[in-house]
Amino acid sequence: MAIIDLSITNEYPSVTTTASVPTTQQAYSLPSNARKLTVGGIAASYLIVSGVSDGAAVPTDKISIPANQLIELELPAGNQQRITTFAAAAQAATTTITVILEA
Repeated sequence: MAIIDLSITNEYPSVTTTASVPTTQQAYSLPSNARKLTVGGIAASYLIVSGVSDGAAVPTDKISIPANQLIELELPAGNQQRITTFAAAAQAATTTITVILEA
């Protein structure tokens, strides 16, 4: 897999859909001006914000997202304690992941 580069996004809201995300991490890079990140999948999935490594196994520290649900994270302004990458993964088999970015 390769990191999906969302860092150049400058029009909001921005919606990105990734099909066939496996049970290993699919990493995404974030733009510095995004203020809200919303992630979910058509099947049960994980959101990883710590220990992100594209293609790696899902770490212990993760957020579980039920099928057909979304989770929102507010992102701080500036660079203080701000995540610059995150990853998503299917809990079983594969899923389609939707990422929504807002300014």
